[in-house]
Amino acid sequence: METTHSHHLEIHSTSFLSNIRPEIKIATTFIIVLSIAFLSLEKNLAIVVQTFVVLLLLYLSKIKISTYFKRLSIDIPFVLFALFLPFLSKGDSTVMFEFFSLPIYETGFNEMISILIKITLCVSLAIVLTATTSNIEIIYGLQKLKISPLLISILSFAIRYIDVFIDEFKRVKVAMKSRGYDQKGLRGLKPIAYASGAMLIRGYERGERVYNSMISRGFNGSIELKKREFKKSYLLYYLSFISIATTIVERFLI
Repeated sequence: METTHSHHLEIHSTSFLSNIRPEIKIATTFIIVLSIAFLSLEKNLAIVVQTFVVLLLLYLSKIKISTYFKRLSIDIPFVLFALFLPFLSKGDSTVMFEFFSLPIYETGFNEMISILIKITLCVSLAIVLTATTSNIEIIYGLQKLKISPLLISILSFAIRYIDVFIDEFKRVKVAMKSRGYDQKGLRGLKPIAYASGAMLIRGYERGERVYNSMISRGFNGSIELKKREFKKSYLLYYLSFISIATTIVERFLI
């Protein structure tokens, strides 16, 4: 089945990364994220190298600074969680200083810095991937990487059904506004509950129609793209090698 369906996170641009084969981008992202996850952050040089790799990919993606920081806000829950770590201690930890009579422990503070750096770098890589690769290209890339066809089909339908529910939510929202809905507080919960139920039913029915139409058009579980010339990138190979080599050297050789 051939499709051009794309997601709202993709930025249609002529960036260097947008024309790279999707399987290469997915593999590069996975390798670098894995390298960052196993980084112990005890050596400043390793942090600098991994940060340079991520910043270079951000530069090549040509993402606007405002767009980047807007999407980076997804890691706010992790940041809030990490802010409590300095108040916790593992074993006999040194108290660095006190904050409103609360001790700040060295081990907890170091773990907070580690989590913040790793989360920021990994989320940045996810932003680069989603901004330069459409969801269909991601699914196509997973096929090229020989991922289980069942998992790919589940991912494909999940993406499509999410779009279906978003469309139905917009329709229900417009319908409620056209009927003068503007209540706040507890009284406004009842109409929202009715609207949510109607949205789920309508979304399910529309999803079934989408699925049946796909089957009638010959969908067999595989995704095909329109003919497009993708490029290989030795730069991504080099960056992947540098990232994983940095982690190996930092953890086992230094």
